[in-house]
Amino acid sequence: MTLRSLGLLAVALCAGASTTAAQRGAPRTDAPAGPPKVLVVPGLRAGTSEFALTNYPEMKPLVPGQMDFKHYHTRAEIEEWLHKWAKEHPDFVELSSVGKSFGGVDILQLTLTNKKTGKDTDKPAAFFEGGRHSGEITGTESALYLAWYLIENYGKNADVTKLLDAKAVYLKPINNPDGSDLYRLTAQSNRSTVRPYDDDGDGLLDEDPPEDIDGDGFIMQMRKYVGPGKGDAVKDTLDKSGRLMRRVGAGKGDYLLMQEGIDNDGDGRVNEDGIGGLDLHRNYPENWRPMREATGRGYVQGGAGEYPLSETETRAVVLFLMTHPNVSVVNSMDTAVPMMLRPPSTCEETECMYPADLKFFQHFDSVGIAKTAYPWAGDVFRTYNTRGGVNPITGDSARPEPLFGHGPDFGYFQYGAIWYGDELWNGGREKDYNGDGKIDDYEVLRFCDEEYGGKCFKPWTKFNAGAPLGEVELGGFNPKFWSQNPPAEWLEKWARNEAMFNLYLAQSLPSVEIVDITSALVKPAKPVKGAKVVADSATHEIKITMRNSGRLPTALEMAKRVKIVRPDMITVRGATPNTRGIGRPPEFFLNGGESKVITMRVKVGAAAEDRKVNFRFTSTRGGLIDREFQIVP
Repeated sequence: MTLRSLGLLAVALCAGASTTAAQRGAPRTDAPAGPPKVLVVPGLRAGTSEFALTNYPEMKPLVPGQMDFKHYHTRAEIEEWLHKWAKEHPDFVELSSVGKSFGGVDILQLTLTNKKTGKDTDKPAAFFEGGRHSGEITGTESALYLAWYLIENYGKNADVTKLLDAKAVYLKPINNPDGSDLYRLTAQSNRSTVRPYDDDGDGLLDEDPPEDIDGDGFIMQMRKYVGPGKGDAVKDTLDKSGRLMRRVGAGKGDYLLMQEGIDNDGDGRVNEDGIGGLDLHRNYPENWRPMREATGRGYVQGGAGEYPLSETETRAVVLFLMTHPNVSVVNSMDTAVPMMLRPPSTCEETECMYPADLKFFQHFDSVGIAKTAYPWAGDVFRTYNTRGGVNPITGDSARPEPLFGHGPDFGYFQYGAIWYGDELWNGGREKDYNGDGKIDDYEVLRFCDEEYGGKCFKPWTKFNAGAPLGEVELGGFNPKFWSQNPPAEWLEKWARNEAMFNLYLAQSLPSVEIVDITSALVKPAKPVKGAKVVADSATHEIKITMRNSGRLPTALEMAKRVKIVRPDMITVRGATPNTRGIGRPPEFFLNGGESKVITMRVKVGAAAEDRKVNFRFTSTRGGLIDREFQIVP
């Protein structure tokens, strides 16, 4: 099969495609007349780039044009809501494109803040996004839920109104729009972008992707009985129904277990080079490692990309945040552990984090568990990698392992912020029936049967896959609306709980105010014996009481170290040139809950207009405050 250049997917190809700006109003959820039968994936690749469009009921709103979180929103529907909100609430909602995807699609982002109380860049800010891993669409729904919640409650709920009056919230529901369409509109269950990549090292790009060979709309598991000692899987004896499979390693089983599809390139393997292959969450610059290295002895990182920030989607995140250093808290959401997931990713937290910063993370961990009921919260290096006790691949005892190019590490060690990469949904791991402290696959299947009527598992069905596989069986857990994301009926709980944690993060931002200003005329120093006394009636000592009533400081200790922030400062501006500050403006930082008296000297003229002084507080993450003060002679 020869390589061929493929055009970009036209917007009209997507079910519920966006309308023109003049037509925007209530979100459009119907498919355009005569929808096409395929979605075309952009890029240069050797395998198929055309995938049959699906019509999942999980993607349909309960009532067209009304917001609900009992269904998953298509990208087109999400974009309609973003445009609608910006049009209807221009005083506190702004929509912008922060970059282009690999396929040339705008990456849309909301800015929520009351514009009448100041610019977003003059206020402390939070940033939340979902949809980086294209198949992990619960994170997108949680970001969308938070946007909807804030917009619906602004002006009605005192806490929400206070937040958006004083702070800014940046929200990006879909980081990876190309992959989002591929996942939502076709049977593919990818997590990467659609940039072609040679996964199997044969010089061809994406030549052997999974296929929905039975046309049911899903890429299921595929098993083939090959005889004892010839396969890599067996029927799990813990499941008395005989449906559940368990991998045991090559040459130890009687079934071959694989993903649904065929051997497109004739190399004896199935689905080893699917669409894309790069991981946007391994593409950040902090502790980045290549996918391959020359010595064979160094660390490598799967999915890392050609170089740090090689992917336009990751670049859009980093460039936006580096040019908006007013952001103190971030959550970029995935699925499906579930876990409050944070730095560090390559070291022990007590060795590489400032103790004061670590205490904040630990506080947010505990709050996150309380709001979400997730079983885990903590760092990637140790907590994430040892949470199950046993390595699921090797069967060995779990141990801390580094993860490179990871967003939370960039967020803390380079950007100096509270940064989470939370994992939503639990893959149905709801009930520990035997009380052994862990939830096995057979317990997931039992829960599925009891609480969901078995709808999450497709019974094994015989199918002739053609040469060389012949007769196989297709079945297993629903890959989209169970393994990676909850059933649509359960979506709202997961989206809302995580959104409320993110709301708490935003409400923890620094909140600085000028509490009081006093002035006193500076008395002349005692004269040296024999010297003439010269009175100075123009210099005043000013005491400014500052208070940060927020939970977070105006700078984490790491933020100070890497100089992502400048020190807080108070400067003087007078009505005339006769008013000026004396000496270097004082520099400081304010901890959460801290009050501090800042002392400075000001020289003013004799006239009343000369004594009208503006004191300006500037802080990278604490915002900007102006306060006028009349100095009394």
